[in-house]
Amino acid sequence: MSRITVRTENKRFPTAPNLYGIFFEDINRAGDGGLYPELLRNRSFEDSIEPKDCHTEQDGYALVSRAGWRDEFNHGEGLSRWIRKNGTPYTPVPAWYTNHAQMCLDRDDTLNVHRQVSLAVAFEKGGELYNTGFCGIAPKEGARYHFYMFARTETPVKVSVSVEEDAHEFGKLDFLLEGDGYVRYDGSFAADGDGRNARLVIRCPEGGKVNFGFCSLMPEDTYMGHGLRRDLVEKLRDLKPRFLRFPGGCIVEGFSPETAMQFKNVVGPVWERPGHQLMWHYRSYNGLGFHEYLQLCEDLDMEPLYVCNCGLTCQGRMPEFFEGEELEAMLQDTLYAIEYAIGDKTSEWGSLRAQMGHPEPFRLNYIEIGNENSGEVYEVRYRKFYDAIRKRYPHIRLIANTHLEEKGLQADIVDEHFYSTAEFFAENTNYYDNYDRKNPKIFLGELAVVRGWVGQLYGALGEAAFLIGMERNQDVVELASYAPLLENVDYNAWFPNLIRFNQRESIAIPTYYVWKMFGNSRGEDVVEADVETGTLYRPVKGMASLMGQAGLRYRNASWNGTPVGVTHELMGRVKEEEGSSCILPPDEEQRAEAEKLYRVDKDRVFAVFGEEQVTSGTFDIDIYAEEGREICLGVYSGRMPKEVYMADETHPPKEWNAANVKPFVWTLENGVSTFREQKFPSDRNLDEERIAELRYGEFNHFRYEVDGKQMKLYVNGECIHQVNVPGFPSLSSVVCDSPSEVIIKIVNMSPEEDAVEITLDCQVEDAYQVTLLTGEKQAENSFEEPEKVHDVLQSHSGASSHFYYTAPAYSVNVLRLVKVQDCCTEQ
Repeated sequence: MSRITVRTENKRFPTAPNLYGIFFEDINRAGDGGLYPELLRNRSFEDSIEPKDCHTEQDGYALVSRAGWRDEFNHGEGLSRWIRKNGTPYTPVPAWYTNHAQMCLDRDDTLNVHRQVSLAVAFEKGGELYNTGFCGIAPKEGARYHFYMFARTETPVKVSVSVEEDAHEFGKLDFLLEGDGYVRYDGSFAADGDGRNARLVIRCPEGGKVNFGFCSLMPEDTYMGHGLRRDLVEKLRDLKPRFLRFPGGCIVEGFSPETAMQFKNVVGPVWERPGHQLMWHYRSYNGLGFHEYLQLCEDLDMEPLYVCNCGLTCQGRMPEFFEGEELEAMLQDTLYAIEYAIGDKTSEWGSLRAQMGHPEPFRLNYIEIGNENSGEVYEVRYRKFYDAIRKRYPHIRLIANTHLEEKGLQADIVDEHFYSTAEFFAENTNYYDNYDRKNPKIFLGELAVVRGWVGQLYGALGEAAFLIGMERNQDVVELASYAPLLENVDYNAWFPNLIRFNQRESIAIPTYYVWKMFGNSRGEDVVEADVETGTLYRPVKGMASLMGQAGLRYRNASWNGTPVGVTHELMGRVKEEEGSSCILPPDEEQRAEAEKLYRVDKDRVFAVFGEEQVTSGTFDIDIYAEEGREICLGVYSGRMPKEVYMADETHPPKEWNAANVKPFVWTLENGVSTFREQKFPSDRNLDEERIAELRYGEFNHFRYEVDGKQMKLYVNGECIHQVNVPGFPSLSSVVCDSPSEVIIKIVNMSPEEDAVEITLDCQVEDAYQVTLLTGEKQAENSFEEPEKVHDVLQSHSGASSHFYYTAPAYSVNVLRLVKVQDCCTEQ
């Protein structure tokens, strides 16, 4: 049984007004074909064209940047697994196919200077050109759709445009193509039925030659008529988000100079927006651009939070740095973006905003300078952008990617990102408790469980526990958003994502409901609340490993008294010698593999013993000790749970590698023994340093004993460290209030229900409401069961200044208690 003691009279600080927001990045085809509901894929015919500062290899399979970063390209179709999963047949122009017609890309006759090609088609009589959309077009009966295209012909050509599936025609438009140069043709139709795998067909009954410059098919019914997919925006609206971070994410940086995001390329008529290749394996047409983001913010009453490129391509993808005129141009692009958002309609870019239908300024109070940038190259560019923006727009709060205050630079807010396991988040509910209140505010710009209970209820519980700690420190944490936001399930590049969709419907993962519950229950002040509860231990597995300098000699390795050998040579090769074994330095194959991994030292050895699934037992080994040589043993050397994301899809990592095995590390060097946990950004000591005497020039006996909760480490029979496996509170809670109510948020990560004893210093009414999220630990939502896990509003009774609430096993609970006015009791 847990206890929560609430003191509403002790207000800690006001709740942060903009705490809960959303972050949009075009990943998993979240933009085109998703939030921006274009139904035609490759509407500008440019998907198969590599960026000018890149080249392709292996017959178009791989795209390689000038700096050497590789990605799957497949002639513009993206990931190989998308092609396999979706059964995509080859075509030289992605998504476009012909029957009795020939097509090719024309680089000389384009719609405008921003288009690289047009699609030249020579139709035979009755010939067809068709587009398969984003894994099919899904018309809905009675819904209206608007089609337009820019086309040029030398002589008049008759065409019909229809949406068809299995010989059924959902709607049809007829056009006579004629006139000088490119002419725009528009039409609308209402679908006469439901479809799932339809295609857009342009049919030419009499034959002829046509150059298509650009085309589009979109539903007419969009959210508030502003061109965004209704069901997706409604799900965003229900979160009550207070800000929108856009447009990324890594796409802001790009993976090459040409693919870096620039404001000037994402405004104006959509057919004049150049589009660009994203590092998420596809091309964006930028129909969802700066104006559309600002309009969405206005529609949902959110603060825009614009992320600008500060002169760097992605530092995780072999970066290039903008210098001189290029850097000045990127700074100017950011200043243009601000002017577009909040400048007078008579200004250069404010006038374009007015032309786009919004003469009055939007809001813009937050700008983030760069995305996930760091180091001296970032510091120089950050200062340049900071000074220029602050001088012209002093009201804007400026966000840094790292703690630049440690370098003497100013920042209003610092953006921190966390991707890990459910247990990591639960263990770090107190992460900001001791944060220096004089330092910049915190923006939790990206956080998600990406290993283990991914997209499942237990993952959401871990995240919820972390949010509980965040709310207890919202005098420090000003903003927070989950990442990523949206996923077209047919083009998955990252998982999990808050909202998943196909061409007809959308669902939310359990985490969505946590953010909805917390974002809809804010209160006015955070109040004092003490929590007493039990401890849950992190799940651990795996036997031992040896790490450190090459040349380490050992013998007599055993597990529970049975001899055991090295099962995985992650770095270095084991050489058997007479009576012992030695770990040789990593070979060229291992070193090449390490080049693709994150934070792996290519000069250190790493060898894993025995089985992976064990959680308790005794490991014994004799290791030869030499003065000046460190000895490192790993405890619990199992692999971390897999994650979907791969840094280089063209060279997937091995199942066992030096980056996905993170044991607790026991190190002995110069007579000092340390025991630590490998964590980002720096390791954490599990115990104090201890003196451990070794007999140099001979084998010493090492032993450890583990039972899933405790670890005991011995040298030559002497216990050096005795440490508990890291754990976390089984229940966490934060309390906010207003003049009329008390809001208690409770996360129970235990497999057992918890009869929570709640004591308040004020009287509350008997009846209260609870919003509850619970279910099986591994429960997740699907299109077949879209609300298997969702929030449920319940009515309860029995509340008072002292009462019990039963929090179900594996649950998130938001209690809303109504205060009895003018009545307080001393506790």
